[in-house]
Amino acid sequence: MMFPGWEVTRMIPSDVIMGLITGQYKAYGGVIRWAAGTGHGGQIVRHILPASSQVLNLIPGLNFIPGIVNSMQMSDLKDTVQQNTVLLTQLSSQVGSLSQTTQQVLQIATGTAVLSGLGLVVSSVGFIAINNKLSKIDDRLKSIQKDIQDIQHFLASNERAKLFASLDALTKLDKTPIDHRYTILHDSRRTLSEINMRYRELLLSATTIETAMAYEEYFTLTALAQARCSAELGMLDVAQHEIQETNQIWQTQGRRIAKEILVGEYPERFLASDFVDAVSVAELVEWLDFANEETKRYSWIDDLRRKVDETWYSTGWIPVLHGGSGLNKNIGIGLEKERTMIIPSLRKLAARSNVLEGYVAQYDLLVSHDLTPTEFEHKVAALPESSAVDGYFILEPTEKATPKRLPFQIPMKTR
Repeated sequence: MMFPGWEVTRMIPSDVIMGLITGQYKAYGGVIRWAAGTGHGGQIVRHILPASSQVLNLIPGLNFIPGIVNSMQMSDLKDTVQQNTVLLTQLSSQVGSLSQTTQQVLQIATGTAVLSGLGLVVSSVGFIAINNKLSKIDDRLKSIQKDIQDIQHFLASNERAKLFASLDALTKLDKTPIDHRYTILHDSRRTLSEINMRYRELLLSATTIETAMAYEEYFTLTALAQARCSAELGMLDVAQHEIQETNQIWQTQGRRIAKEILVGEYPERFLASDFVDAVSVAELVEWLDFANEETKRYSWIDDLRRKVDETWYSTGWIPVLHGGSGLNKNIGIGLEKERTMIIPSLRKLAARSNVLEGYVAQYDLLVSHDLTPTEFEHKVAALPESSAVDGYFILEPTEKATPKRLPFQIPMKTR
């Protein structure tokens, strides 16, 4: 066994499938674990690892900045959402053969990774991938800087120059003599820590869609790079703490952005016929669960119906032409921007929330087995291809697979 306490399997068993359907388990990117409130403290029941990290390094969602995403990318993201919705419906309506349901779970995990703009596992977002992705985002931001003053200031900041200098050095680690690698990792980690703190401040103060989503990208990717530096230096417990802290900050700010900036004052607008082809009811309730940090599922629809306050039958003697508040308010940024800015942003944040939760569990795994991300990648690469299912390795825990918990660990927030 390449991972003590874990073994490779080719199926996700029926009890795990049923657990996903009933809510006993929840999928967080590349991790399936006990859901919050079940009394099992988020214990992992399955790890899903891409057999090749290169597969998920070119992800359309990551380069998305509101207002400047191209039509081809929008089409790809919409197709991914529709595919995930269909697969979830099939999964929840009936449990078919284990091979079929296993494939559906793996496809859903892939869709979540695509929408989030991050790989299923920490190791698939290495220094080269982070550098390439930030470079593409940087180019896109330059195209809108004339219109958004905050973006102008952001692009002119010294932090960005230092960031790309550090990432450039990190991408050349494999060509650097061993004696100098630790120096580069230490120096880059210090630089990334300072820059990430600045991006955190910008994220906390963002009030527009463009700035919020841009700062979110830079905060997330610099935090991931910083944690990976710590892990590659052998400071696994520190890296674990950093990823937990990053996740908590991101979850708070991601929900704030979703609730205040994207969903806004009129969530009931998504019930209107304008959005019937763009947003499914299943997707809408997922957004509302995420934005409000409250799992109400389809009860949200009843809340929105009450907010609309639109009666079918008039209660007075004279018919009311526009009873209640109605849906035809015509308030907002316009249907086109809703489709190209608001909806993709909500999709990305909801998916990224799950993936980052999965990263926390994956750093627990690295700590428990005393593995750096690079060593972890090598172990995955050494697994026989015959053990892969549709391009993934599925790991199930044995009795000894209990992640090490550290005294200073930040507790998981209950949802």
